[in-house]
Amino acid sequence: MKTYDSFFEDIAQRRADLAQRKKDQMARFKQKTAQDAADTDQLVASNNERIAANQAEADRKKQEAIEKRKAEQAAREEERAARDEAEEAEREEEEAMKDEKRQELENDREERRKAIETKRMEKERAQAKKD
Repeated sequence: MKTYDSFFEDIAQRRADLAQRKKDQMARFKQKTAQDAADTDQLVASNNERIAANQAEADRKKQEAIEKRKAEQAAREEERAARDEAEEAEREEEEAMKDEKRQELENDREERRKAIETKRMEKERAQAKKD
């Protein structure tokens, strides 16, 4: 049978074991919490890196799209300018042809008028010689 001393020693030993288990448990909990915090920080950092990479890729694609739109707009403007220039040259050519035809008609009228005037003068001379 146990004596009071051994009984109190058992209780003291149990209290010491319990205190040690609590300390060990608390140390494991602190270690686990610190590890979880480190894992969370690492996860946040990797997510931030991934987000930054995705954002950089999105920015690059956006910039490429902007440059492509600018190039297409410049090509359209260049094509429009070339078309306008060609239309202007065609209008000028048509206008020059119209002016040339007007001039030819004017010259033809002038020649007919001179021919008629010459005939009239010849008739007047012939009439004057007869008289």
